[in-house]
Amino acid sequence: MASTPEPSRHGPSGGSELLRLSDIALDYGQIVALKDVNLTLYPSRIHALVGEHGAGKSSLGMIISGSLRPRAGTIEFAGRRLESLSIPTAHRLGIEMVYQQVQLNEYYSVAENIFFLDKVTTRHGLLNQRVVTARAQTFLNLNDFNLDPAAVVRNLNLPDRVLISILAALQKRPKLLILDEALEKLSSTNLPKVVRVLDTMRSEGMSILFITHRIEDVYDFADRVSIVKNGEILVTDEVGHIDKMNLLQLTYTQLYSLEDSGNRKREFNQYLKYYEAVLQKLPVNLIVVDAEERAKIVNELCKEYFHIEGVTSSNRPLSALLGEENGEVLALIREALRSDEGGVFYQVPITIDRVETISNVRTLPIFDEGQRIGNIIIIEDISEFDKLQKQVILSEKLASVGLLAAGVAHEINNPLESVYNYLKYIKLSFSDVKLHGMVDELHEEITYIAGIVRNLLSLSGTAETGREETDLNEMIGSIIGLLRHSAHDKDISISFHSDEKEILLKVNRNEIKQVILNLVKNSFEAMPGGGDIRIVTSLTADETGRPCATIEFTDTGPGIQSANLNDVFIPFYSTRKGKGDNVGLGLSICYGIIKQHDGIMRVKNLEHSGCQFSIELPLTLDDAPTP
Repeated sequence: MASTPEPSRHGPSGGSELLRLSDIALDYGQIVALKDVNLTLYPSRIHALVGEHGAGKSSLGMIISGSLRPRAGTIEFAGRRLESLSIPTAHRLGIEMVYQQVQLNEYYSVAENIFFLDKVTTRHGLLNQRVVTARAQTFLNLNDFNLDPAAVVRNLNLPDRVLISILAALQKRPKLLILDEALEKLSSTNLPKVVRVLDTMRSEGMSILFITHRIEDVYDFADRVSIVKNGEILVTDEVGHIDKMNLLQLTYTQLYSLEDSGNRKREFNQYLKYYEAVLQKLPVNLIVVDAEERAKIVNELCKEYFHIEGVTSSNRPLSALLGEENGEVLALIREALRSDEGGVFYQVPITIDRVETISNVRTLPIFDEGQRIGNIIIIEDISEFDKLQKQVILSEKLASVGLLAAGVAHEINNPLESVYNYLKYIKLSFSDVKLHGMVDELHEEITYIAGIVRNLLSLSGTAETGREETDLNEMIGSIIGLLRHSAHDKDISISFHSDEKEILLKVNRNEIKQVILNLVKNSFEAMPGGGDIRIVTSLTADETGRPCATIEFTDTGPGIQSANLNDVFIPFYSTRKGKGDNVGLGLSICYGIIKQHDGIMRVKNLEHSGCQFSIELPLTLDDAPTP
């Protein structure tokens, strides 16, 4: 498949073309290296070339740098049309290349290699060592590189040699710099410094052709990307327009033909051997399996995710890696592995060490000459995102209900106050004892209605609340003391534990007490045959690092029978329909109270039985304990 030239003569940002390659072809003897390649580069842009080993990336860079002469095709640089380039011509045009193999004079110093072609000489025609060293020192200091300009290159390590090669090219201030897998060889200290210099020079007009096999670098560094496969350019587009997983699939999931195509297992192992270093470092949970579903690669992130020690994952069946508790997930993946298109599954529950996570799962087939010889499995953990999304949805639901509740409460309060005043007038105006009794009964019912209205206002978040300093442990202890007799009658044990002598909070004491009482009441109703309630308080920090008090309320009941546990916080939702006076407002009110206190309330079912409510209440600066 020949790549088609881009019809526009202007770049994505409106600038003119810097370089245009048209129908470039290159052979190495009988081997076709490049086939009708078309590529356009623009000023002040970073263009990445990605592809498999042997795809033709380096050959393309060497043609542009003048190191190779193409068999066919034309080159246009800055409006000048050329059949091919020589190295001297490329230098004159402002094209510099940093090659995969470092090309330095090992017996020269750092300074001499950086300014090798500048010919700074003395009057006798010799290289002026002092001037060159001083220039190099100034250049290195200006860009914050810690290199000795007088050091001999043969005594330096590979990262420093690559750095010198890049600096030697940069000091010539080229119009186009070609980096052939150079950045990945730099030290972690010098890489960000080089990137900073490249960004500065790019802003001043320099273009960069960036040849790499690291997908992450493309997204961190490049503006545009071309995928090279089998000597052809498959796709060229803005980096932001190509999904990372699609780029990975296009680049790495199809093998080029090998001569001995009959031995599929050998080909697959050769593929893995070359690309294992690439796949191991990818920032996704990744498993490569062969046609028999045996793991050939489990990358480092995935080993950490599944808590796999050492290299024991090699050749293990996929079922052993996922574990018997993930049978449903395994069935989904196996169905996708049989498909030539692969598959994508969203919000899949995966259990790891008895903890349920939520992940997106994607499978990508690996082909050779049309035959599937393995698969890549990518697992993206979205547990935190899923939890946050559910929290946002719940908050939006409660906010909507809260607005409705505030309106309803207002509309009920007005006639309720009128009725109350009429009853008061009747009791004062008439002396009939029987009538007084009926008025008292009506007054009691109105008080009950007023309580419901107060609950609705609490749910809406509009109720005024007074706060006072309260010892959380003392308050919970007093509540348990009042409930012990009732719990004993119901054969329920209540235990309370805290590592802190006292936990001081500025809260509305009655409202927090209402939350605890509601949770106890729910547990009593959930365990009619008896059980255990355990309450634990502690001082912790929330997800943002803010100090807070935590209450964990656990019972041994049957748990919450609901597909979405957060539904229990929705008003009028109940898992005990039709039982007594339960109208499903209790937990909604509790949630509203905790939210008014800038806290968080969560619920989860426990593994064997029962459920746990977790409450986080922030400490004010005055409440926070001193270190």
